[in-house]
Amino acid sequence: MRFKIAAALAALPFATTANAANVYSACIFDNETGARSVTQLFTLKGDALRDSYGEWTYEKNKVWEEQFAQEPYETRAISGYYDYNFVGQFGKYVEKQGWSHPDCWVTTSKDHAFAWFAKYAQRYDIGRAQDWRPDAKAGVVGVSDWSGRVSSVVEAEPEPEADAPSPRKSEEAASSDAPRRPKMTNAEADAKYEADMAEYNKKLAEQQKQVADFKRAEDEVARKKQEQKLAAERAAADYQRQLEAHAQTVRNQQLEYEKEVARPAGVPNAVYRGFWARDCDAARRSATLGAGTSSTTRFKEVTFVTDASGCTVQGWWWNVAGGGTATRQ
Repeated sequence: MRFKIAAALAALPFATTANAANVYSACIFDNETGARSVTQLFTLKGDALRDSYGEWTYEKNKVWEEQFAQEPYETRAISGYYDYNFVGQFGKYVEKQGWSHPDCWVTTSKDHAFAWFAKYAQRYDIGRAQDWRPDAKAGVVGVSDWSGRVSSVVEAEPEPEADAPSPRKSEEAASSDAPRRPKMTNAEADAKYEADMAEYNKKLAEQQKQVADFKRAEDEVARKKQEQKLAAERAAADYQRQLEAHAQTVRNQQLEYEKEVARPAGVPNAVYRGFWARDCDAARRSATLGAGTSSTTRFKEVTFVTDASGCTVQGWWWNVAGGGTATRQ
C-alpha cells in the first residue's frame, strides 16, 4: 500500500543529537501499485553501514562526496551490506510486504539529504512510508520526517504481518482524503522502473567517467613530470658536453701556441709528431735517437699524453745534414 503524509508513528528510542561522525540514510521502493515511496530520514552511527570491504563508513562516504558529488542533492547509492544492517533489514521488509525495487542511499550531510528529497519530490509524485523502523542492530541513532521534525520517541514495535495490517495503518488510510493514484499496470510499472534505472545508470556512468578522467589527469601529470625530468637531464648533459668541448678548445689553442713558440728557428723541414712507448722515458729515447736507427735526428718536446696503453711524447722532429749524435733539445 502507499503511505500518505500523517502524524509520526512508532519510532525506536533514538537520540536526536547530531554527531560529526554520523551518516544519514533513507530508502525508496515501489509499492503494490507501482508508486514510488520513501522512508523517513534516519541518522546512523558512522560505521553502521560498513560492509565486508570496509565501505559505506563515514570516512569512505566523505571521500566519495569530495571526489564525485558535484551538486548538493547528490547522495551515494548503497550496493554492499549485511542482511542484519539497516539496508538488509529494509530489503527484507519490502520483500515481506510484496513490494519491489528497494534502494537505499547515504550521505554525511543532513542538508544534502533534504536537498535530495526536494529534488526527488519535484520529479516524482512520491509517497511517504513513515512507520518502518529497523531493530537495534541497524545502528540508528535518530529519525526525522522530511520537514525536519524529529519523530516521537517511543519503544519499537514488531513489524505487522503482511496479511494483517496494523490498526494504525487502517486508521490513517481511512482518515486521509487525499486522492489516490490509479493502480499502474505491469507495463507501466516496468516502464517507470526502466526509466529510473536509466537515470541511475546515467549517473553511474558519469561517476565512472569522472574517475577515469581523474586517473587520466594523474597519468598526464606524471607523464609531464617525467618528460620535464628527462629534458632537464638532457639539458644538463648537453651543458656538460659544451663545457668539455670548450675546455678542449682552450687546450688545443694553448697547445698550438706552445707548438709555435717551440718551433725550431731556421729548420724548414721540422715536423710536429709524436712517439709512443710503454712509458714516457722510453718514448723520449725513441724520439731523440730515431728509434735507434738514426743519429742524424733532432727532437724538441712540446707536450706528452699518457693513457692506459702508455705514453705519447709530442714535439718537433727533423733530420740534420751530416753525422753527429741525436740529442733531445
